[in-house]
Amino acid sequence: MSSDPLLEVADLSVGFDGFDGYADVVGDVDLRVERGEIVTIVGETGCGKSVTTKAITGLLEEPPAHVDGSVEFDGMDLRELSEDQRESLNGDRLGMIFQNPLSGLNPVFTIGEQLIDTAMFGGKNDDGILSYFRRRRSTADRENARDRVVKMLREVQMPDPEAVLDSYPSELSGGMRQRALIAQALLNEPDLLIADEPGSALDVTVHDRILSLLTDIIEDRDMSILMITHNLGVARQVSDRIYIMYGGRIVETAPTEEIFEEAHHPYTQGLIASIPQLSGEEMAGGIDGSVPKYTDPPSGCRFHPRCPYADEQCRQSPPPEVSFGEDSHAVCVRHTDDGTTPTNEKTKRRLMKNGSVQTGGER
Repeated sequence: MSSDPLLEVADLSVGFDGFDGYADVVGDVDLRVERGEIVTIVGETGCGKSVTTKAITGLLEEPPAHVDGSVEFDGMDLRELSEDQRESLNGDRLGMIFQNPLSGLNPVFTIGEQLIDTAMFGGKNDDGILSYFRRRRSTADRENARDRVVKMLREVQMPDPEAVLDSYPSELSGGMRQRALIAQALLNEPDLLIADEPGSALDVTVHDRILSLLTDIIEDRDMSILMITHNLGVARQVSDRIYIMYGGRIVETAPTEEIFEEAHHPYTQGLIASIPQLSGEEMAGGIDGSVPKYTDPPSGCRFHPRCPYADEQCRQSPPPEVSFGEDSHAVCVRHTDDGTTPTNEKTKRRLMKNGSVQTGGER
């Protein structure tokens, strides 16, 4: 593995102008993805996960978005690229799987038209519109692209791929649409695949098959994944490292098994306590309250209104980052002398029984 990360994000912040004022959505985000690594960002809906990945890929319109920080991909500062350079990168070396498989595909074009275009052009647009239409009319180019698409559809276990090419997205099941999106994202063999809750709109069994399919395909390629999910069990199933996000801030990061062996942040502990167990010995827990309002976030630690350990210091001062090893950090003032955080009894039981945690599908 190279000593330089494939993706390195530093001090990323994102805000939006809105009718209710300025929304401070993402702040001080540092993360990295090594080559060949699967990294997951975990947090509740509305915590800033998707905004973070859209800022990384340049999909946020500025303004109303205000993006600051450094995003380096394979040594390139993506924030310094022109719009044309960024578009050439997206769809080629950077692949994206969107959350909703129906809205991720154009309803007025067949699956074949969309995937063949991707195979022929990817993110490459530097030849101009005339060259684009000339190549589209080239029978040899289209036949070659069609063969590649059919091969990829077979690889993602699409039933009857030849027939699927002539189908519209509305004519396919949710699982088939998700497979089509995965095939589209992988056609040009990107170095980094960003997957925003892939399969979350599907039923549990199909969702698990999609996750297994995705990880199997990645293992056969020299490729990295940055995955988004609100299900910590899913993150454990697929990832090498986990970033826990709350209120637009990274509150904890560690290798996956370390998160489950000893979670340091109260929010991480709450997420673990909320995972259903296969044994069914006790009901899953939860975290009272909801994510903060970004136009008027809490002072100090953004988690303090929901934290069972919050005190006056948590309400007044931004929490410090505490290191528990080279790749293990948490942002919390509630650390005891031995380097641990107080853990509630339900979470302790979950941590002790982490081998019986159910991954399941997104809820």
